[in-house]
Parts: sequence; structure tokens; C-alpha cells
Amino acid sequence: MKVVVKLTGKVFDEPYLEVLKDYSIIIKEWLGRGYRFAIVCGGGNVARRYINIARGLGVNEGWLDILGIEVSRINALLINALLGDVAYNRIPRNIDEFLTAWSSGRVVTLGGLQPGQSTNAVAMLVAELVGADLVVNATDVDGIYDKDPKVHADAKLIPRISVRELRELIKAKSLAGTYELFDSLALSIAERSRIKVFFINAFKVEAFENVMKGFAVGTELTYDE
Repeated sequence: MKVVVKLTGKVFDEPYLEVLKDYSIIIKEWLGRGYRFAIVCGGGNVARRYINIARGLGVNEGWLDILGIEVSRINALLINALLGDVAYNRIPRNIDEFLTAWSSGRVVTLGGLQPGQSTNAVAMLVAELVGADLVVNATDVDGIYDKDPKVHADAKLIPRISVRELRELIKAKSLAGTYELFDSLALSIAERSRIKVFFINAFKVEAFENVMKGFAVGTELTYDE
């Protein structure tokens, strides 16, 4: 079974170091069962810090994207260091390099690939290319809600959401940070590939374990017939 894990960059903040260790342990365990993994890392607060500095200096948006991408690649390198010999020892910088890395049979970690493309889109693209069976989108909330749970105490978790419904949420911008959860390009790739996608809380590592065991956790993306 081939699995792509999209890790929010927020798990790379210092208070959450044990979370990263737990992910590396779980992934090694499932590797021993014959599973394969690609891990796509976000940039997190470090990326935002550099982007804010550069924006204050008048740097254009293209360069801001590049700064964020480079930080996400450093995060991927950190995952490599935790995984050790089971990981491919270089961080792919484009699709060709990713496919070469994947052919090694090792865990492939990567960050962003090009300006204007989110790491969510990267995760869906590489999942499509390798024919992944599952994408686990590990973010900073328990799944997709009907409204922003960080703002609205009465926000309700949506256990299953269709591509059409999620597209409407994205268009309406009714979820603050929807871009981080998913964006229109990532959704389009998901729709055409019809890969199983779950949105979970990255900080609840047991949720990741449960998804790997086949349980419904967080929010599952469904496809309109």
C-alpha cells in the first residue's frame, strides 16, 4: 500500500518535537509491513517569519513563495534525519527528482516544488503519480468543519465531505485558513484521481495510527458519482 502524508508545517515548531518522533516511529513500523510512504512537509511558522520579513522589505510574491519552499525542504530534511536509513537521502526539488527518489524504494520526503503551488497540491500530485492508495492530510484541527473552529465554538466537524461541498467552502472562503487545509488545485487533482483522502489533526498521532488501520477518523473526502 502506498501512502502520502501531508504534514502541516506547524508540527515543526519546538513545542511539538515529540510529535515528529512519534510519526517517524509509526512510519517505520508500517514500513515493516510492506507499506510505502512519501511525506510532504509544510513550511510552518519559520516560513511565515521569513516571508513576513521579506514582504516588509518589499520583496515580490514569487520570491516569498521561494523562501517558503526552501523552509519546507529544511523541514523535510529533518524528517529524513529522524527516519535514518529508510529515507531517500536527498530532498527532491522537482517531479523528475521525486520519481527518481521514489524508484529507490525508500521513504521520500519533500517540501514545496514551485512558486504558486501549495504543498497540499504537491501531496496530491505525487500521490497521483505513484498511484497512492491513501493521502493523509495532517493539519492543525481535527478535520474539516462547517466554519472556522478556531473562531466559532459551535463549529461542527464534518465526518464526510464531497468534492462539490468542499469546493463550495473554498469558494465561499467560509473557513479561515482553508488554503492550508486544501486549495482548488489540490482538490482538482483529488477529483480526477479519486484517491482516498482523510483530513486529521497532526498533533493527535493516534489519529494517524487509526487511519493507517483503516478506521474513519477526522474528515473523509468523497467523490460525486
